[in-house]
Amino acid sequence: MDEQSVMEKFMLLSELSREEAEPWRGLCHWGIASVFGRLRKDVDLIAWGDALSYAIATMVYYKYTLRRVAQNGSTVFSAGDVKLTERTEDIREAAETLYKEAMASIAHLFEDEVVLLGVRV
Repeated sequence: MDEQSVMEKFMLLSELSREEAEPWRGLCHWGIASVFGRLRKDVDLIAWGDALSYAIATMVYYKYTLRRVAQNGSTVFSAGDVKLTERTEDIREAAETLYKEAMASIAHLFEDEVVLLGVRV
């Protein structure tokens, strides 16, 4: 598991291109350090690599979503009589649910109970 694996999973979750996702690379690095610093010493990183990189990618995606929601609010598109509104609270909740579920799936790999981005793992 490496930074590139986390970036690829983040790009899939966020539907960003490589260029659009690049500014988030630092947060991927931070996520890796945050998670790896709390893992038990006996964790098999090869066996758990995909689960760890996915959980970290959901953490980055959650942060990305929080920023997007804060910056954009509700997005409205209209063309003639058709009007589309993106419910930002639904988007935030979906990102948070992905993050919580991914972290719950690796919670047993941590030394102690951990709180990351306000989520108790």
